[in-house]
Amino acid sequence: MDQLAALKWVQKNIQYFGGDPNKVTIYGQSSGGTSVWTMMVSPLAKGLFHRAIDISGSSVFKATMAEAEKDNLVFLKKTGCQDAECLRQLNVTKILQSIPWEEYPKWASEDLCDLPQKDQFIGPLPVVDGYVVPFPPQDVWKEKKEGYSDVPYVIGTTLQEAEFAPVFTNLSKWTEEDYRWFVKLRLNTFGESLGDEALGLYKTSEFCSQPERCVEKTYMTMVSDIRASCPKNELAKQAAAALSSPVYRYQVTYTPSRPVKVNNLFSYESWFAFHMLDTLGFFETLDYSLGETTEADRDFQRLIQKYFIYFAKEGKMPSEWPEYPKGTALLSTSLSVEKDYRSAQCALWEKYNMFPYAWIN
Repeated sequence: MDQLAALKWVQKNIQYFGGDPNKVTIYGQSSGGTSVWTMMVSPLAKGLFHRAIDISGSSVFKATMAEAEKDNLVFLKKTGCQDAECLRQLNVTKILQSIPWEEYPKWASEDLCDLPQKDQFIGPLPVVDGYVVPFPPQDVWKEKKEGYSDVPYVIGTTLQEAEFAPVFTNLSKWTEEDYRWFVKLRLNTFGESLGDEALGLYKTSEFCSQPERCVEKTYMTMVSDIRASCPKNELAKQAAAALSSPVYRYQVTYTPSRPVKVNNLFSYESWFAFHMLDTLGFFETLDYSLGETTEADRDFQRLIQKYFIYFAKEGKMPSEWPEYPKGTALLSTSLSVEKDYRSAQCALWEKYNMFPYAWIN
């Protein structure tokens, strides 16, 4: 509701800031990307924006109000309140102390950035409340229900999305044997041959600019494909089938010039194309994160800015960036396009019904 209020304010006032109320672009990363998808399928948001950029958001969105209310009872019990009036009287300290960090939200589970465990799902976070979101978003598109926004839509992920907060912070010390053992241990619970099939598609020699971190990079790519990249490919296919407006898909493949500590919440330093790299690039804040940038870092920033700004102005990408599923744009220091990008890997995860294990943020 707060986002809807903000969009209504923009419609009413953006002209006074030199903006065009008929060319509003919504942009969100991580939870913000999930919010963009929410706005895309909400009848209440229709007409309030005209382009959408969904970066690294969720691709699982089916929690009911009953489930959300049940989960929120954990918080309510910790406050000691029985009604809204009591909640309004609480001070900030009491509210923070009552947040059930351990019990809920399960979306913050450490499993989020690791290979899934069978029948252990993360979530829910977004809620199909029957008002802002009347129906599960996938159903809205598949069944062509009324009220969704048919606007140009960009869906993006990064190649090592989950590397910003891996469960195992000693990944750089894993040997090839460690990697193969753990992949089989975790994945063979989904199918007795899945571990071997996955290892055949995720070879540590595949693409390593830093040979000493090949295992780490390969493992994080596998986790990221399951948790983010492949489910977002599926979401992009659904969007392309439902919308008459263009749908675009990109994957950031750029590796920064030095490791990045994403924020103070995580002690781990990210080495590859981690969660949020595209947003840091777009807002030209890599220098803040890296301490010092190289020309390659700046080329990556300029590339992201160029295409996102063009999209916001024109409602489409330039001709070198095709609509999905004709191709996926790979963003590094330059743009390249690949058809059926990572299709073999994603087909494997779809075959074993892994998309429901996509992360929720």
